[in-house]
Amino acid sequence: MKLFQCSRLIRKFSLFLISIICLFGITSLTPVNAGAYDWLNMEPPQLDEKFCMADAYLLKSGNKLAQDKLNCTANDVEITRVTPNDPSAECNLGDVFTFEADVTVRTNANARWDTTFYLPLTDASPQVVHGPGLRDCSMILPIPGDSGETADVNLDGDQCGDITKALGPDEYVLTGESITMLCADEDQDNRADFTYCAAWDNIERSNCTTNEDPYAGQIPNNKSKCNCDTFNIDVFIKPAPPTVIKTLTSASSSRTEPGGTFSYTVSFTNPNAQTSLFITSLSDEIDIGGEGTFDASLNLWGSLDTVLPMVDGVYLTATNCSQPANGGEIAPSGSYSCAFTVHIVDRDLPNDQSPELYDDLVILALIDKNDDAVVNGDSCAAIPGSIAGDHCSNEIRVQITNLAPAITVTKTANPTEVLEPGANVEFTITVDNDAAFWDSPLLLTVLNDTDFGDLLTDECSAVATSIALGGTYTCTFTKFIGGDAGDLHSNVVSATAVDDELDQATGNDSAMVDIRDVPSSITLVKTATPIEVLETGDDPDNYSDVSYNFTFTVNAAGVDDVTFSSLVDVPFGILTGDCMVDSVNGNPIADTALSGFVLEPGDYASCDITKSLQGNAGETHHNTATIRGVDEDGQDVDASDDALVTFTPLAPDTDMAFATSMLVVLELSNGGFENVTLTDLTVMGVDVVDGAVGATALGDDFIIRNAIGGEHALVSYSACAIGTVLGYSGSSTDTYSCAFTLELRPGIENTDAISFLAGGVNGVVAIVADDEGTEVINGVSVEVNTIE
Repeated sequence: MKLFQCSRLIRKFSLFLISIICLFGITSLTPVNAGAYDWLNMEPPQLDEKFCMADAYLLKSGNKLAQDKLNCTANDVEITRVTPNDPSAECNLGDVFTFEADVTVRTNANARWDTTFYLPLTDASPQVVHGPGLRDCSMILPIPGDSGETADVNLDGDQCGDITKALGPDEYVLTGESITMLCADEDQDNRADFTYCAAWDNIERSNCTTNEDPYAGQIPNNKSKCNCDTFNIDVFIKPAPPTVIKTLTSASSSRTEPGGTFSYTVSFTNPNAQTSLFITSLSDEIDIGGEGTFDASLNLWGSLDTVLPMVDGVYLTATNCSQPANGGEIAPSGSYSCAFTVHIVDRDLPNDQSPELYDDLVILALIDKNDDAVVNGDSCAAIPGSIAGDHCSNEIRVQITNLAPAITVTKTANPTEVLEPGANVEFTITVDNDAAFWDSPLLLTVLNDTDFGDLLTDECSAVATSIALGGTYTCTFTKFIGGDAGDLHSNVVSATAVDDELDQATGNDSAMVDIRDVPSSITLVKTATPIEVLETGDDPDNYSDVSYNFTFTVNAAGVDDVTFSSLVDVPFGILTGDCMVDSVNGNPIADTALSGFVLEPGDYASCDITKSLQGNAGETHHNTATIRGVDEDGQDVDASDDALVTFTPLAPDTDMAFATSMLVVLELSNGGFENVTLTDLTVMGVDVVDGAVGATALGDDFIIRNAIGGEHALVSYSACAIGTVLGYSGSSTDTYSCAFTLELRPGIENTDAISFLAGGVNGVVAIVADDEGTEVINGVSVEVNTIE
């Protein structure tokens, strides 16, 4: 509705301005033939405030005041009478005010010059030092000869008025003089006290000006040449205004919408000990929204209101307030108080959900015995149109707080279960208006589904969104819900509705649809090729090879892919790594590992594994394979199949292999007369060294065995040793015998014939040499041949 604006600061500022206006006498006028200077209308403009007499006295060089005041004992010049031009003139006690009056000035001397009158604006007398720079006095400074009366003269030619009684009359009157002074009443007779101090010059000289250089007007010639006096004038002391206090007596300053009652008291005390106040009206003013403009007024002396719960407003439901007797008189120091109750009905609060503020104050009108308004300085500035005499109490803020509306959201699914991979499901969404009458109807502004999006612009766009009091919004639509077995399809609908304050009510609900499993299955066909093999007999290293084909299929009636993980065979064990899938649906593919291989429903694949079997005739080899996998729902599947292989008889069969070695025995005899040494012994150029390998001309290998010698014809011979010395002929060592073996190839490893030929220089050759290095070569040719 309305936003709050505090008016207290405005009233305080207004009070300050009005106080300044009274202080400076801005409202004074300059009457014709005033006879004294009008300080506000002089050129240049000057203020009423002047230095007080004692302060002006100290501004003159050489002047001192031991007691901080002048000792006024002379009465050469005096004001004898002040007659207000307005017979109903009045002032507020303690205020500085300005009024117009006829002022009678009198002299008791033959002549006095530069008559100057100081009027205090505070409680301190003008003859007291107020302080450096302080201007706490106003001034009446007669214009020389301006009144036209005989005693009003210009004797010294300066700017200040002189007075004489030498020509007969000893007084003259300043007519319509604008006077600014303090409203005081020391004798408490309800008439203002006129206090002044007069200063003059008792020497004829031109030394007085209106300029403040350093002061305007005249100061006493010495500390006693001045006159101060106080007397009553016909200015009525206006009674001081009271402070009006409004108090909330309810336990709480807050009510929830649509409102409730608030009780108050209002009271004030007449602060005047001698003057009655008269109350002429009393009303409660209500600022709806707290923004500083008052929208409703209740006459607290009037009749009570009937509350209409469905109509927003402020109702006066109880009051004991009434106007006192004798025209509403509140006796001096008396008091007034009463109590009342208002009922606030507010169904439409601010749209930002902040509380509706109600700033209440009581305004009353007061007059004095003259039927003049008793003013308080700001005329109750908080209330537009208030006039002088209106008095406002303090403001009390109460509020009506918002109650959020409420809704209930329900979402249902039909059916709540579907088979994978999915089916159509009908969803129904309802939104119930749970708000009270002051917030109804509600307007549905948001209907969002976590899966289906903004339903108000799509599935539910044709349904009206206004929900009456106690009403229900319903929307039904169908959606395909799909997924894998075990999935739970849960979608949440969220709704937002707003009331007349745009306050939101929210709610949500979910519907669950269970995706049920359609079981997967697989098959395995194991085939052995061949199904009959020859027996392997007693040889543990003899095997018969059989090729096994494993063809596995995913049932076409299923809906899930199957991922295969293992192939296990009894008795072959784990075959997973051996099964390299090489075809799918009969079409060759690159070899692919079985583990992790995926087939869709209706597809098949295969792999081949060869195994070596052993068994005797009449026996059978039976083995069973099991293939395993998991479908997309995480369900394990498996299938098994077996194969049978029969061993058939094999006729007896023998074979012979032949191998031979040749022992070579050498005997060397020295027929000379000096010793010789065996320096070389070779077979086909290969040194006779144990383990040495050689080859015949046909390429067949032979191996020299010269480690242990050998036996021939029952005679044992040692291995041949190069470097053996044969003694001279006839000695005991002239003969040397040794033996080594030639192991011929091929041997029994195959049936190839042996064809060994070592002849001539490539035969068996022994070389001896004497000490001069002369060699003798001895050799023999050897040939061995076999036929297998």
